[in-house]
Amino acid sequence: MIERRKFVRFDAVMSALCEIGRGIKRVYEISNISKEGALLLLDTPLNQDSELNLSVDVPGDNVPIFVSCSVAWQKESIMEPKKKIYETGVKFTKIDSFDKGRFLEYIYSQWLKLLERT
Repeated sequence: MIERRKFVRFDAVMSALCEIGRGIKRVYEISNISKEGALLLLDTPLNQDSELNLSVDVPGDNVPIFVSCSVAWQKESIMEPKKKIYETGVKFTKIDSFDKGRFLEYIYSQWLKLLERT
């Protein structure tokens, strides 16, 4: 399989309030985060290029990070009996440069902690 990713992925997990369409808001976890995207585990099927707005909670920080993104891909998987989960790859389309710095700083700090343990 050919690796198509441009940026390194970090295995940090963060909580995010996700707005899907208009008015549907739920809290999900984001993981597998890079400079340009992340993985969301959703309970809703979405079309490619669907737009989402995320309000990401950074542990230890009182101010969330606001990110607009679009669905790059989605695949159905079953995590629990009779409960469908959709692995959803999203691409960040709009994020304030200051917020992007805060976001990447947290992810990088988690990666360094992991390296110190090994």
